[in-house]
Amino acid sequence: MKHLLTIALFGLTLSVAGQSASKDTTVTNFFRRTTGWVSSDGAITVPLADGRTLWLMGDSHIDDYDPATATVNCLFQVRNAALIQPRNDWEWQHTRTLIGNGPGIRSFLKNNPNDQYFIWPGAGIQLRDTVYVYCANMKNAQSSVEGFGFAHAGNDYMAKLTVPDLTIVGYDTLQSFDEIGFGIGFIKKGHWVYIYGQKLAGLTNKLYVARFPETHPGGPWQFYTGTGWSDNSKEIQPIAAQNGMSGTFQISQVKSTILLVSSDLSMGCDGGKSIYTATSASLTGPFTSPLRIYTIDDTLQGHYPFFYSVVAHPEFLAGLRQNNHAPDSHALLFTYCINGYGSCVPICHDNRMNPDYYRPKAFRVPLAAMGIR
Repeated sequence: MKHLLTIALFGLTLSVAGQSASKDTTVTNFFRRTTGWVSSDGAITVPLADGRTLWLMGDSHIDDYDPATATVNCLFQVRNAALIQPRNDWEWQHTRTLIGNGPGIRSFLKNNPNDQYFIWPGAGIQLRDTVYVYCANMKNAQSSVEGFGFAHAGNDYMAKLTVPDLTIVGYDTLQSFDEIGFGIGFIKKGHWVYIYGQKLAGLTNKLYVARFPETHPGGPWQFYTGTGWSDNSKEIQPIAAQNGMSGTFQISQVKSTILLVSSDLSMGCDGGKSIYTATSASLTGPFTSPLRIYTIDDTLQGHYPFFYSVVAHPEFLAGLRQNNHAPDSHALLFTYCINGYGSCVPICHDNRMNPDYYRPKAFRVPLAAMGIR
C-alpha cells in the first residue's frame, strides 16, 4: 500500500510464469459498489473462523456515489474502513461497511481524536475470539517521498476486535522496530504467530520476520537473527532482499508454501506494470528468484496508472464459476490497487471522478505457474 513505502526493485534475473493468469471479473465487480464503501485502496483480507471475510481498506470513499454522473468526490471521507463479506458471497449488496462514529473523521480504526493522526491497516489475523490488526501509526506531514503528504508518527499499534461482532475493544502500542514496517503478513504455526516486515536500506528492500505467542500479540516479540530468535529487536537480520526500487512486499502461506509478492515501481503513472512472486519452503526463507506472474492492463489514453498493494488471498483458493466454465480449484486470487493516472491523465473534473480509477482489481494465477504444488 502507499503507506508502506518501503520499496525495492527486483534485480535483472527474472523468470516468467509459463501458465496464463486471468482476470477475475466477479471479484473486480465486487468492488464496484454504489452505497456504503464505494472505492479505496487496500483490500487486505482476514479470514474469520465462521467463514466470513473481513476486508481492510485504506483511504475510502463512503456514500458519495452519484448515479447520474457515475462519479464520486475527488477526496475520500475516511482514512480507513472495513467490509464484512458473508461466506463465498460475491454480491456486493450483501456486505456491510464498517466505519467509525466520530467525532471528526469517521475512520473505522481510530485511536486519536486529533485528525492530523490516523491509521492505515496492515495484515490481520483471528486468534481464538479476537481479530488482531496491525495498524501503521501515521500523520499528515510532508514525507521524504515526493508527492506524498504523510509520515510515520511513532510506534505502531495492534488493534483488537471481538468476534463475531467485530467491535473494536482496544489498541496495544507496540515496541519500537527501528522503522521496520511490520504488518505485511501473519502466519500461525503451532502456538506461535509469525509476522513479516520490510525496511528500505539505500536502494534495497529487506524482508524481516518476528514472532509472538498467540496469547500475547501485543508483545514483547522475538526477532529472527538468521540463526535463531532473540528478544532484542536490534539483532534482527533480513531473510530476503531485493535491490533497487519497487512495490512493497506481501507475505502469505499457500498450502505449505510461503509466498512473497511484489511489483514494479509505480509512483505516479507509466512507472511499471508487472507483478511478481517468489516462494520458500520455510517461514524464514530463503526464497526463490522472482517470477513475473501478471502484467496489469488498466490503461487510460495509453497510460498506465499508479498501482500498488498487491495482495494474495489464499482463503479464496477455490476458483469461481465464470462463463459457464468449472471453477479452477488450483488458481490463487490476487488483488491490486490503482490510484489514478498521475500527471499523465487528470481524472478529477469539477471535483468529481470516476471511482473505477481508485478501486482494487482482481486476477487469478494457477498454483503450478508459481511453482506451488
